[in-house]
Amino acid sequence: MARRTREEAEQTRQLLLVTGLRLFSEQGIEATTLKQIAQVAGVTHGALYWHFRNRADLLQQIHHGWMLPFEPVWLEQCQAVQQDALAALKLYLLGVLDGFERDPEACALYRVFYQPAVLCHDLQPLSDSLEQNRALWLDQLRRFLKQARKQKQLRKKPDPVELAFTLQQALNGLLHEWLRTNRSFGLKAQGERLVELLFAGLPYK
Repeated sequence: MARRTREEAEQTRQLLLVTGLRLFSEQGIEATTLKQIAQVAGVTHGALYWHFRNRADLLQQIHHGWMLPFEPVWLEQCQAVQQDALAALKLYLLGVLDGFERDPEACALYRVFYQPAVLCHDLQPLSDSLEQNRALWLDQLRRFLKQARKQKQLRKKPDPVELAFTLQQALNGLLHEWLRTNRSFGLKAQGERLVELLFAGLPYK
C-alpha cells in the first residue's frame, strides 16, 4: 500500500508540473496562481503545497523537469561534425526547429523561461541557470563553426564566436515570432529558408 501511495504522489506531482507549465505558458507567470493550477489539475490546494513550497519552487522544478531540443540534437551531430561541420550545423539548426515544432511542452518551456524580455520575481532564482543554458547553446554553434574553419570550409575571419552569435539571434528571432503568432507558419519549413539565406552569407573559402 505504501508503494502505491508513493506512486500516486508522484503521479500527482507530474500532473501539477504539466498543468503548471501549460498555464504559465498560456497566461503568463504572474497571472497564474497556485490555487488555479491545483483547481485545473483537480487536486487540493494542500496537495500542491505538499509538493511545492511556492510558485518559484514550482517553476524551478518545471525548468529542471524538461529538456529543450538543443542538447539531444547536439549529441546527434557530435560525430558528423568531425566529417562535415557545415552539413552537421545545418542538420543541427533544422533539428532544433523540428524538435520545437513536434513538442508542445518544449514550446511552452521556451515561452515561459526564455521568451520574456525581463525575468519576473519568481524566475530570478533561475537567472544564472538560464544564462548558462544560453551560453551553452551559443558554444554549440561556435564549435560547429570552429570545426568548419579547421576543415577549411570557412575563412579565418570573422571569428566563429561572432558568427555563432548571429546564428543564435536569427534562430531565436524565428522561434520567437513563431510562438508570438501562435505557430502561424511552419517552423521547420521557414527555418530551412532562413538557414539557406544564412549559409549563403557565410564567409566560405
